[in-house]
Amino acid sequence: MYSGSAQIRNARASIATCMQHKIKWCYLCRSTENLTRDHVPPANLFPEPRPPNLITVPCCKSCNERFSKLDEQFRAFVSTPVNVSETGKVVMREKVFGGSFKKSPALKKQMARGVFKGTVMTALGPAVMPLITMDRAVLDPFFTRLTKGLLATFYPDVDYFRQMFVVSQPNQFIAQHPRFGEVTSNLTANERGDGVFRFWHRVERENGNAGRWIYQFYGAALFMVRHGEGNEGWAEIQ
Repeated sequence: MYSGSAQIRNARASIATCMQHKIKWCYLCRSTENLTRDHVPPANLFPEPRPPNLITVPCCKSCNERFSKLDEQFRAFVSTPVNVSETGKVVMREKVFGGSFKKSPALKKQMARGVFKGTVMTALGPAVMPLITMDRAVLDPFFTRLTKGLLATFYPDVDYFRQMFVVSQPNQFIAQHPRFGEVTSNLTANERGDGVFRFWHRVERENGNAGRWIYQFYGAALFMVRHGEGNEGWAEIQ
């Protein structure tokens, strides 16, 4: 499901590097003033040494600074599922508990309020395990921003400022189900950081540039984003 030669991955990375220079304005507000570079997804998700092919897009200083605290929250959120990869466990131990929570007791308390025990359907059947929730007021802006950044990189001609974005979170164990492979086989696959961030995407050119993106972090947490301009744009991506 995640197969692919290093040559193909390097070729995709080279294409992405070229494409990300096509826009010359902030990918979030279209400002051309005080431009910096924003990593999508945030660089703090990747342990050092970070891979050289991380994706960046032009971003004004105001928009870039607005998301720094949100990025810390999100890293804590996606590194805590019980089925994260070994890399995710290292990030959780060293960067979240050993870094973010020490620097910000308020963030630690905030994340602790979202912890509860719940039942999740796994490949072996239902299982009770500790889970963590995050406010949609945090998740929706994060994934809308992430998807806009990747659209600006891989589909720079799409005017996503006219589109609606809908964020959802599938079961974190669904990637182990054969059906997941069937769904993602119709999408273009990509990866950054050896399993830190995997994503699949498709944009329907004949359908008003409606699209679907599936994101996975540390081999566990899954999210899906759909975008389109109107009712016509949703039919193909339900």
